[in-house]
Amino acid sequence: ADPQGRDIAIRPFLEHCENTHMTIWLGIVYAYKGLLMLFGCFLAWETRNVSIPALNDSKYIGMSVYNVGIMCIIGAAVSFLTRDQPNVQFCIVALVIIFCSTITLCLVFVPKLITMRTNPDAATQNRRLKFTQNQKKEDSKTSTSVTSVNQTNTSRLDGLQTDNHRLRMRITEV
Repeated sequence: ADPQGRDIAIRPFLEHCENTHMTIWLGIVYAYKGLLMLFGCFLAWETRNVSIPALNDSKYIGMSVYNVGIMCIIGAAVSFLTRDQPNVQFCIVALVIIFCSTITLCLVFVPKLITMRTNPDAATQNRRLKFTQNQKKEDSKTSTSVTSVNQTNTSRLDGLQTDNHRLRMRITEV
């Protein structure tokens, strides 16, 4: 009813685009994104034993993937339930995206910042120490072959230097 007594009826309506194959399209998009999430999990699993602590983020990447998965499920459910209220749908989806991105970035970068803030010298020293220790382990495995190659190269270098010296002397004579 109109407050001024006129005979007017206000009918709100909602316009939105729709497709007859929307479920197929959404299924393809969700499958694609799911495969990307599984690939992220695979990469996190493969890098879990990296010897350099600054590069070993597999635990935080796993938590980030879990966070993204949960937030996607919540966002998709709320988006489906609030289809007839576009303002509410937009706000909730935007908040889910912002929250998910912020949590993921914090999980990946805040531990590094905390480590660098609390003890910057120890953080860089540990990286170098572990890298050199691992390098020494690998070097000890191949030390015999490396030693023989180094001796061969050294003797070859000495021979080339003597040849070079002899040829320079001949050039000066000529």
